[in-house]
Amino acid sequence: SSSSSSSSSSSSSSSSSPLMLRDFVFRRTTSTGTRETLVQEQKNRTMMTTMMHQARGISAKNDSASSNDRKGRIRRRAFSTSSFFQSEKEEERTRFDGATRAETIIEVGEQNVSVKVGFESGALARLTDGAVVADLGDTVVLCTAVASREKGDPSKDFVPLLVDYRERAYAKGSIPPTFTRREGAPKDREILAMRVIDRTLRPLFPKGWSQETMIQSIVLASDLDQDPAVLCVNACSAALTISSIPWDGPIGACRVAVMKNGSICVNPTFQECDEASLVFFYAGNYDRALMIEAHANDESGVSEKDVARALLAAHDAARALIEPQLELKKKLDLKAIENNKIPKTKQEVAEPVGGRSPELRKDVLARCKERLRGLYDEKIQDKHERGRKMAELKTLIYHEMLAEYGEEEMKWSERDVDGAFFYNASVVMREMVLEDDIRVDGRGMDDIRDLRGEVGVLPSVVHGSSVFERGSTQALAAVTLGAEADSQKLDSLVGPSSKRLMLHYSFPSFSVNESGPPRGVSRREVGHGALAEKALAAALPDPSTFPFAVRINAETLESNGSSSMAAVCSGSLALFDAGVPLKEHVGALSVGLVMDEPPSLSSSSSTSDAPSASGDKLPRHKIMTDLMGLEDVLGDMDFKIAGTRSGITAIQLDCKPKGIPLEILIEAMNKASVGRAKVIDVMEKTISTPNTESKVNAPRSTRMKIHPSLIGKLIGPGGSVIKGLEKDTGAKVAVLNDDGEVEIFAKSKESHDKAFAFVESIRSSFIEIGTNVEAVVVEEKPFGVILELPNGDQGLMHVSNFAHTRTEVAEGVFTIGEKIEVQVVEKDMKGNVKFSRKALLPGGRPGLSRGSSASGNRRIVPNSRR
Repeated sequence: SSSSSSSSSSSSSSSSSPLMLRDFVFRRTTSTGTRETLVQEQKNRTMMTTMMHQARGISAKNDSASSNDRKGRIRRRAFSTSSFFQSEKEEERTRFDGATRAETIIEVGEQNVSVKVGFESGALARLTDGAVVADLGDTVVLCTAVASREKGDPSKDFVPLLVDYRERAYAKGSIPPTFTRREGAPKDREILAMRVIDRTLRPLFPKGWSQETMIQSIVLASDLDQDPAVLCVNACSAALTISSIPWDGPIGACRVAVMKNGSICVNPTFQECDEASLVFFYAGNYDRALMIEAHANDESGVSEKDVARALLAAHDAARALIEPQLELKKKLDLKAIENNKIPKTKQEVAEPVGGRSPELRKDVLARCKERLRGLYDEKIQDKHERGRKMAELKTLIYHEMLAEYGEEEMKWSERDVDGAFFYNASVVMREMVLEDDIRVDGRGMDDIRDLRGEVGVLPSVVHGSSVFERGSTQALAAVTLGAEADSQKLDSLVGPSSKRLMLHYSFPSFSVNESGPPRGVSRREVGHGALAEKALAAALPDPSTFPFAVRINAETLESNGSSSMAAVCSGSLALFDAGVPLKEHVGALSVGLVMDEPPSLSSSSSTSDAPSASGDKLPRHKIMTDLMGLEDVLGDMDFKIAGTRSGITAIQLDCKPKGIPLEILIEAMNKASVGRAKVIDVMEKTISTPNTESKVNAPRSTRMKIHPSLIGKLIGPGGSVIKGLEKDTGAKVAVLNDDGEVEIFAKSKESHDKAFAFVESIRSSFIEIGTNVEAVVVEEKPFGVILELPNGDQGLMHVSNFAHTRTEVAEGVFTIGEKIEVQVVEKDMKGNVKFSRKALLPGGRPGLSRGSSASGNRRIVPNSRR
């Protein structure tokens, strides 16, 4: 009866107010918010909850029946209101009292361990527009979304979004090692996480949203196995979803790995990431991809086929995290209604004004279309010349409009006309690309700008240097080699403790012909440097064969698109010039995209009922190899791909529309592979193999092994010997372990050879017991004589080891400076040596008589050396 009543209620509700799930969750209705409307919406929520649980397959316990009757039948699942409310009570177990929670179960690691991912809100940070605490195992994050009450300029297309991400030391139970014992400025890892969150969320904000929006994430606890940044992307999505800030989400984010055996591991641990061939960080909505970060661990990279497999697996895993966010929104709305409150509704976005006005854009397009096309047809290669002519045309159009309408009737400012002109520049460019297969600079879709490479451009004091050019993009790279001790120490919450390849990317203002005061390292420079660093780190040889730390400085001298990819190419050339034994060159370029679909389609919500992109017809599109600056600004995608001839080593995806179909990304990867091979051809013509002859000022490193008993001799009392050696030679000498492995690092050949000769002399001083040696008498003692070996080591020959017969007195038996043939008979833990002459003599020969005086007649063993 409960089922029938539920179905009747559902049918009546659906007939009275037919709301789709996406419209209902985001309250895209014309309701006035009256009590009757809220009651009706509550009925609709009950109906949709029923439908959702039926889809999940939640059923009441079947009445007892014999097993024979069940065999061969299809068990029908029926919805039970009592079991539903019981499950609701179980789900109310939240981490914080008073919170509302929604959760799902995901699989983690190669063992596919089932772990709950939870999103809850309502207990913490209640003054924000939206605040969500998300947890995955013992990793807990807090993400908040706040929009300013002050309206901004709605004529701008740029969303005033600011993202902050912080990892607290208490999240792993430690105190910061800083002087003040507080967390300081954000670390590189935190900056990279901010960029990932920003690039994922920004495309889903509506055009015209002008209120300053702040997204803040704090890592509260970490299990040190899962990346908290991945969880933060999902939590930020949930915070925006439940807030009143207009945003076309939610989205899901996850990390996958391609293991060495070719299997796909979803949500891998950090240890599994270290052992994987490829690590893939993905974020997307229901249909499309929004952000990708990937890097390989293999020297030759990973094939495009394996990357495509990882992309599809990541998309499926990310979609599973969208539903609990919608469920949280629904529960919060129901709770608000129960408390006689109005659920949060999305704020309205201002109507298009100024440069975004359809009226102005249409007017400007009619005036500039033919002239813009003519300007593009000139195929101007110089970036600044093209920009100058476009600026002149823009000014001309404004003055034409001013003359036509008059100053009093002209309702558009010059700034408004600028915005409309910029928009139409994109419209004309897209028509050229889609209709005529012609790009702004005259290239075809797969053409690459002129390439040039050069190595050894700086004096030999620089260990390796190069210049790489692609069109008007130019990068200079300088390589510096150092000891492994020079590796950068990392103090992040999770991840490695150090890295021995450091790539520092710089983008001075003169590279784009602009003036500006010098500032600190920007987030953009950190992000571009990290991408280039990941691309080259995979190709760096193992420390056992190349025991150096490497720093690459990538100086952007000219920029007209893809300067980070030029940094990869120049870095690879400089590494070859420095003699770093890379297996093969790493090349890189960026791929662009123009899609032909109206904004309503490109902005499709992730909550739509449409199937995934794989089931839809793809929009008409063109993929452009080797993206230049104007195409980056006016196009839809910047897909940076680096790798070798064999495979991909690093990927980064940025997009402007609300997602890119996966099929287009896979097509772009294949096109990039062809273009990358052309880039590597030019790089190999510049320098085909790493230099085998190191430069005079280039550092040297040698590892050698000494006997463990000689470690103390090399170090000396209080480190006096090894410190003196380093001071005299300028080399760094380090004992790596208790097995006697020693590393010598020197900044020049001369310094290295001196230190090596000293350590070699110590190594050769080791003498096995039973070895016959020639020693010199240097001192007499009452109980024996002190002998010195050719290497300077000294040891005792006790009087009892002079001869087989007893010798009472050692004095006078040997003279100072006399050379004796002896045998090593004993060595202690400190390396002290004891000798014996008796061991080399035939048995029974006479020695000194007992009681004989030193000055009288003595019977001594004749010295054969005399």
